[in-house]
Amino acid sequence: MRVSIGMTAFNAAGSLPRAVDSALAQDWPDIEILIVDDVSEDETAQILEGLAHAHPDRIRVFRNTENLGVAGCRNVLIRQARGDFLTFFDDDDISAPNRISRQVQRILDYERDFAGGAPVICHTARRQTYPDGHERVEPTLGAREGCLAPHGPDVAAHILFNYPLPGDDYGSMATCSQMARRSVYESIGGFDPDFRRSSDTELNIRLARTGAHFVGISDPLVHQIMTYGTDKRILAERLYALKFYDKHADFLRARGRGDFDRAWLGVKYDYLQGFNVRFLTGMIKLFVRHPVLTMRRILRALPHFGYNRVFRNFHRPGKSS
Repeated sequence: MRVSIGMTAFNAAGSLPRAVDSALAQDWPDIEILIVDDVSEDETAQILEGLAHAHPDRIRVFRNTENLGVAGCRNVLIRQARGDFLTFFDDDDISAPNRISRQVQRILDYERDFAGGAPVICHTARRQTYPDGHERVEPTLGAREGCLAPHGPDVAAHILFNYPLPGDDYGSMATCSQMARRSVYESIGGFDPDFRRSSDTELNIRLARTGAHFVGISDPLVHQIMTYGTDKRILAERLYALKFYDKHADFLRARGRGDFDRAWLGVKYDYLQGFNVRFLTGMIKLFVRHPVLTMRRILRALPHFGYNRVFRNFHRPGKSS
């Protein structure tokens, strides 16, 4: 079985070689590496030409004529992939040599024992290193083996309003640690290119709404080097998070949520942006209007407090007024 490794690259000259090296070092015998250059302005294109020339049987390079953003680039990768499975590597991350073999086996085992023909998507935990040297392990959803994994619309509810899953399962589902059969991405129509940020979250919501199962690997097989950029500012995160709440408003209404979760998201990002007075004012308003829902969200958010604090501190250089 062939595995396609998809990587997007934008102004990544400083980190791209080590990311590609980690792809070449995978212990899976049949891989292809596809890299899309999203109109980089540094030496990325030249580096990619050199890598493709050095590994013509393993690396294929594509260059956009206009900047599409990560979602658009990943759709190019989906169209160009030839593998049975497709996995995404980021241009500034390092994957363990056994990442692909572990993920393929996890999917195959789960398909055999539990999936019943439903789509299966696999993520791994990630070790994150921040510019100040701080490190943390970000867990992933569905890491308990030998049992039914989180699946279906309940996962969409978990993403959108922290709906509790069996066994209090929780964890992130970042595309940089993701693998599924290529046919899964094709069946869902790929990533929504309107989402310049949070396209991975929006894809997972759509997958969940169509019945997908989310399995995970608890070992941090991806070393994520956290880099600060203008597209990663909290304001951008906020705008695109609100956008997928708008896109999936029908699901929220069907679950009896109304506009509460959109309002909650605004309060959450006030906290992350350091707008303390606005955060407290918004929280009081939520308590007055939706006391039960607000208390439930607070209790469900407590396990994620450490991550939110790290996220807030990391993005403070990009704080917008």
